[in-house]
Amino acid sequence: MAQEKPRPAPAPMTQELKQEVVDTLSKALLAHYVFTDKARLMVEYLRGQSAKGVYNNIDNPQAFAVQIGTDMQTACPDLHMGFRYVPQLAQAGAPPPMRAPTPHDDSLRNAAMAENNFAFTTVEVLSGNIGYVKFNGFVDPTPLAKETVTAVFRFVRYTKAIIIDLRENHGGSPQMVKQVASYFFPDRTRVNDIIVPNRRDTAKGWTDPTATEGIVLRMPVYIITSGGTVSAAEDLAYAMQALKRATIAGEKTAGGSHPTGPYFLGHGFVVNIPGSHSYNIHTGTEWEGVGVIPDIPFKATNASMDDIRLALFPNSWFANQKKAVDKPVAPAEVQAYLGTYQGGLKFYIKDDALYCENPERGNQVFKLRYISPGFFQLDENVQVKFGQQQGAVSGMQFYWSNGDISFKAKTG
Repeated sequence: MAQEKPRPAPAPMTQELKQEVVDTLSKALLAHYVFTDKARLMVEYLRGQSAKGVYNNIDNPQAFAVQIGTDMQTACPDLHMGFRYVPQLAQAGAPPPMRAPTPHDDSLRNAAMAENNFAFTTVEVLSGNIGYVKFNGFVDPTPLAKETVTAVFRFVRYTKAIIIDLRENHGGSPQMVKQVASYFFPDRTRVNDIIVPNRRDTAKGWTDPTATEGIVLRMPVYIITSGGTVSAAEDLAYAMQALKRATIAGEKTAGGSHPTGPYFLGHGFVVNIPGSHSYNIHTGTEWEGVGVIPDIPFKATNASMDDIRLALFPNSWFANQKKAVDKPVAPAEVQAYLGTYQGGLKFYIKDDALYCENPERGNQVFKLRYISPGFFQLDENVQVKFGQQQGAVSGMQFYWSNGDISFKAKTG
């Protein structure tokens, strides 16, 4: 078995090489960066750093790349911009020519996406008939990916509200953003555009109701975000918020809206230069450097599902169930509630607590837990509110965990 040849060491970081990299990078920024005025600021800053000798004592290419990347961000903060050293490229000489993807490339990429379930990790229906969907990326909208997305939203199409969890979503395909948004609008709707200033080109963003297999989701939507929510995930959140189709809850997002592409500078150095930016016609701006500001702010990064539901629905059945406590009751406070109700339910006081004997559950006895005056948790499925009226009939309301409400008349 032949031994693997040792890889050659990278070329020494001479002053001439460092200046060549700075000059090549400067030309690339001026030619491709989305905002020419900011590109000039970066170029001036890099050249100033070079002139001051900041790079003189850096001999390691990785350390040089880190310093250049830091200086670029200092001059122009941009989450999508980056500078790195790739040893394999340095050893290979000139970068390989760009080529169109082959069917084999597409097959491998599709298999990798399918292996990760197209970035979807959770879809379920919570108590109260609340849909919950979590996915951590926006993959290319291939036929299999679209089939999966459609299945996800078909599963929650009859829920009363949907929570979309983007806390760990770091972006991806703008086309998949439009696919996801399309399920929430019955008509073709303008979302976020992508503008390429250097080409004076605008790719207008539209939802496509013909791409959802007839699924139209009209219920309230809540999108959960964190400081790590970025790029395409912000694209969806920003568009849905701007169109008042979703309530954003959680933390301000990262603030990165500039699609980027790699440029090979030679000697193993690669720069990611954002060449376009997003724009929303409804707000007249984008979220770069600002982030998507939540409508309901709370600490979302490590929040549990209970934390999320309490933040979103503070007056819901679920929240009231969490508020319920064991509390002694005075007979005078509950005297009007005592007696028999429709279905044979009997309410009485024992040991300073309110009890219910329920024939509908085999005469099982339940100790009621206090929520607020006249409002109690009866059992794991029902909350009751006494002193209600239905026409001339007095009684109580039953609030069920699935969101239903029924009335029980007082019979004795």
